[in-house]
Amino acid sequence: MSSRVLAGAIVLALLAVAGCNTTVAGSGTLSGVPPGGPSTATVTSGSGEPAPTSGSGEPAPTTDPDETSPPPAAVFELGETGTVTDQSGNPLADITVSAAVETAQPPDEFSDPPENGTFLSATVTIANLGEDVFTAAPFDFLVRYPDGTQATYGEGSSGVFGYDNLLELVDLNAGETATGVVVFDVDPAVNGRQIVYSDLSGRVLGAWNVP
Repeated sequence: MSSRVLAGAIVLALLAVAGCNTTVAGSGTLSGVPPGGPSTATVTSGSGEPAPTSGSGEPAPTTDPDETSPPPAAVFELGETGTVTDQSGNPLADITVSAAVETAQPPDEFSDPPENGTFLSATVTIANLGEDVFTAAPFDFLVRYPDGTQATYGEGSSGVFGYDNLLELVDLNAGETATGVVVFDVDPAVNGRQIVYSDLSGRVLGAWNVP
């Protein structure tokens, strides 16, 4: 049975989902590498902590103190659940990623083999906790590598569409749940991959570590 991860302090604001600003929350470590990859240089500030740098390695200009960056995404283990909430903290949906399987074999005799090495499949469950319609879609999920590059849904071999019980685009009414499989064509030589749930801009909201 999937273990519930209670909403914690690590949250990340995202763009509109079902027409409102939302966050996804949970306990865990920070996601670490930003989408653009790690910084090329590190400068130590007077406090001993790394200071932000520009592309030239010089300290970056001080940002407007009134501007606040969104917190990083929460990170989960497979089988754990993250809860999407609105700006007021009201729960909208539970997102669970579990049962990840990796194989170099196509799903059936009619499907193409992977182009990048292996197919990585996982079962995802989206449960609508709110009163309004919540949209679940396979392209909300992707695989992120440690350097920040991504493998998006539908990228690579067409064999990703040959699996049974694929997650489909569906509008969930209050209390409804959708469960389905998402599949990605990935490089098996890279360790530290994560299956992530993101918004339409590609901003990572929650990440599940792949063993």
